[in-house]
Amino acid sequence: MVPPKEFFKKITPFSFLSPEELETLVSELRTTSYPKGSYCYRKGEIRRSVHVLSSGLVALYDGETLTDYVSRGELFGVLTAIDGSPAVFDAKVLEDCVCFRIPNERFKEVFEANGRFSSFFRTFLARRFRSFSRLAREREMFEEDSLIRGVGESVSKRPVVCSRGSTVEEAVTLMERHNVGSVVVVGEDGRPEGIFTNKDLRRVLLSGSRTDAVTSFMSSPLVALDAGTPLLEGYHTLIRSHVDYLGVTREGRLEGVVTSKDLLGRLEPSTSILGLYRKILKATDFDELKGACSAMRMAVVDMAVKGFHFEDLSRMITAVNDTVIKKVLELAGGAARADGFVWVQMGSSGRKEQVITTDQDNAVVAREPVPESFARRVNDMLEEVGIPKCKAHYMASNPLWNVDVEAWKGYFSHWFDEPTPDHVRHLTIFLDMRPLYGEEELYRELLDHVYAAKSNQAIRFLAFDAASADPPVGILGIKHLDKGVDLKTYGIYPITNGVRVLALDHRVLQTGSTRERMEALRAMKVLGEGMCSDLRESYAFMQDLRLRHQGRAVVSGKIADNRVTVEELDKMDLLVLKESLKVVASFQRFLKNRYGVEMVIR
Repeated sequence: MVPPKEFFKKITPFSFLSPEELETLVSELRTTSYPKGSYCYRKGEIRRSVHVLSSGLVALYDGETLTDYVSRGELFGVLTAIDGSPAVFDAKVLEDCVCFRIPNERFKEVFEANGRFSSFFRTFLARRFRSFSRLAREREMFEEDSLIRGVGESVSKRPVVCSRGSTVEEAVTLMERHNVGSVVVVGEDGRPEGIFTNKDLRRVLLSGSRTDAVTSFMSSPLVALDAGTPLLEGYHTLIRSHVDYLGVTREGRLEGVVTSKDLLGRLEPSTSILGLYRKILKATDFDELKGACSAMRMAVVDMAVKGFHFEDLSRMITAVNDTVIKKVLELAGGAARADGFVWVQMGSSGRKEQVITTDQDNAVVAREPVPESFARRVNDMLEEVGIPKCKAHYMASNPLWNVDVEAWKGYFSHWFDEPTPDHVRHLTIFLDMRPLYGEEELYRELLDHVYAAKSNQAIRFLAFDAASADPPVGILGIKHLDKGVDLKTYGIYPITNGVRVLALDHRVLQTGSTRERMEALRAMKVLGEGMCSDLRESYAFMQDLRLRHQGRAVVSGKIADNRVTVEELDKMDLLVLKESLKVVASFQRFLKNRYGVEMVIR
């Protein structure tokens, strides 16, 4: 047997410890053998030691339910040492095993002395998977690039404010005294109600008086974002809202005001991305748009390889692609028809979860179908700028998906009434509709019909679809790992589809992304706090892993797919992936129980 100290040195997080801390742990170490069929401990026990499995196999049971396996080098029974809580599982020995037992006192002594060691357990036990994965790989915590820092970092001083009763002259005096270009008008509770700027002052000169109330000329409401909102999203908001000033709030209270100049100063390290985005915004011809899109795609690939989070990058990709699609629609002549149709995005684009390999998923909901030549021209142009066509032809150029709103209502009614495999597939695609350009009222009219037409039988079949691909988690970890793991099929797809089922059932489809739907369902108590947190972390981790994998593929000239291989995963990625897939399996059991999926199978 390998000496305990040498054994521990090779195991994360013991590798984080100094020689002295490691000596503290092993100084009172005990070695215990357990025969097959026995228990290391039982549920409800207050244990005196943390177990580290040296050999054999242990299963953790919650009653009759198998929750996990413990294999060589893994720890179990940590909670008692940390907070004194009793065991939450039975630890049953499946194969004769040998355990190293660390006394709780020694474990807690090192736990409290070494912040990195304790963070490892806290983040993992809380299933904060992305933080855990980065910490466990012993990398320095990645300092987020300026693209995703909060807008609050751009606030340089307290906001200049005036009350609702102030006159224009009083507001201008404050602006002059503090050398600022705006004054925020606040109510008695201190919350912003509007903003008075130099632009508003010009309106006073044209049609008002210095003694007029400032509320008569202020811009209201003040466009504001929480201080933690990423800088790039703040910049997008300024552009979309056509305003010069953005309020920054924290817990609803005004913290400051920033301008596009303030944000651009913070975005300086990322001017290449920002410059490309501005080129897309200002593009007046197709060639200019095409060149900017190509450069932007490679910039995004570079950021993915560097480890930017999926949620941050997908938000940026969505903002860019939305702008590109609107530009293409305008260049193709869509402005002349915008009052008679709405262009909708589906799939990952509809959920605002686009990644590197996203293709086109779009359709038209119209008062009267738009000309097929127009839809085909848009799809062709989008492909030329770098957004590939959908191989299954879920695009507006397909006459099936370019119809009037009454025809769409008929589609959904038919799909809900007869949930055949093809109809279930259509529902999984078109229930993620998001209006992008044109008359949004048509989308809202269709969504109202969707909620009215949904059937319990169709919901059960949709739940069955989400729960049908069993994650490849076995006794010794991830099964068939040598062949790779399809992250979309076994991880991302079940969560996306399962959350969509719940969102349909509870009428929150329009909230947008999978994460936003989870939060809405949590607020409605459809998902418990623990399940929502676990799903959110698992989903984000697997999307991060997929994004990094696809970025590397593009850089090396390979086809970007969804299958990660053991060669590109370190031990901690494998550990977290295993935990994430277990969360998926637990969510699938939840769906099966909630919607009687076993009845669908029979």
